Amino acid sequence: MKIKKAWLVAAIALVVLLAAVAMVMSSGQQVEVVLAEKGTFTQVIEETGYVQVIEEQQIQAAQTAKISQILLEAGDRVEIGQLVMVLTSPELEAELASVRSQLAQAEVQLEAAKLDLASGQAQLKQAQDNLARKKALLDAGALAEAEYEAAQLEVSQIENQLAQLESSVAGLSKQLQNQEQMLDALLRKNTELEVRSGVEGILLDVPVKEGQMVGPGTLLAQIAAGKGMEVKTELLSDEIRSVQVGQKAAITSPVLGEESLSGQVAKIYPQAYERVSALGVVQRRVPVLISLDETGNLRPGYEVRVSIETLRKENVVLLPREAVQVNSDGSYQVMKVVDNRMVIQPVQIGEKNQQFVEVLSGIEPGQLVVRDGSLDLKEGARLKPVQP
Repeated sequence: MKIKKAWLVAAIALVVLLAAVAMVMSSGQQVEVVLAEKGTFTQVIEETGYVQVIEEQQIQAAQTAKISQILLEAGDRVEIGQLVMVLTSPELEAELASVRSQLAQAEVQLEAAKLDLASGQAQLKQAQDNLARKKALLDAGALAEAEYEAAQLEVSQIENQLAQLESSVAGLSKQLQNQEQMLDALLRKNTELEVRSGVEGILLDVPVKEGQMVGPGTLLAQIAAGKGMEVKTELLSDEIRSVQVGQKAAITSPVLGEESLSGQVAKIYPQAYERVSALGVVQRRVPVLISLDETGNLRPGYEVRVSIETLRKENVVLLPREAVQVNSDGSYQVMKVVDNRMVIQPVQIGEKNQQFVEVLSGIEPGQLVVRDGSLDLKEGARLKPVQP
């Protein structure tokens, strides 16, 4: 009976001891911890950008005219040479009618002058033949000198008339040529009233309306060529040193929803320009063009967010930036968790971005670290780790 009682007391003591140990083990401060893991480290530069077409044709009015008919709308696809709109010009139509009338008259006059010239040439030949016969008779003594002289006078008069007719034909021919040149010029001008696309692409804008009068230089249509679209952004001159042509870029926008488009830096402008920010701060910014692998449902003029990847490191040890603290001497440390106790661990770090720090040494993958390195914890303090 005494032996059973002794065993019972020992069992109770063991339970109490285990409970005490459990209480001690669970009495540590609860802290959020993270697991050091290997991953991909990236640095990005983010900025607002705007979508624009790579190549654009702007069609302007070449003369004063009236918009008679608009055949296409913004957003329509156009082919090279496709008719976009038709203009009319009463003044040009009147000029064409006048020149055509003058041209017809000149043609009639020239034809009549040519007929007169041909008739005169026939008369001259007849008169010359007559003169030759009379010369033979004169030489034979069978013709009076006066008759021969009369024949000579007739030939001379016809030659004078022919000279005048040839001059008239030449003048009318020149006049006809000028009229034809004027007609050609007016006809070329008339073709300008048919507004056609010079490229294959998308009609971006038609900023005129039917019935509107336009003058020379008025913008009639904007057409995006089929080479696609790009994004233009402006980076601070201090950031541009880490940007290079060919670097990857991600494009996001509310219009894209959860989708992110990929691209790359296509061009960095050689000169910075002075810009005033929305807060009134004067900044030096450099324009950068981003080519797009695909455009999704973006349209020219849309605002987007550009993230340019300036650095990428694969298979490196990463910790959240807030887990790493800097000491007064410039060295770095983290709070490592070993057997549920906090241990100060010096570390060497490499690159940093807004979220993560690259750990070069001091921490190995799989080790636990207090997520918030700014917590007031004493080394050796018992912890109750919690992983989010």
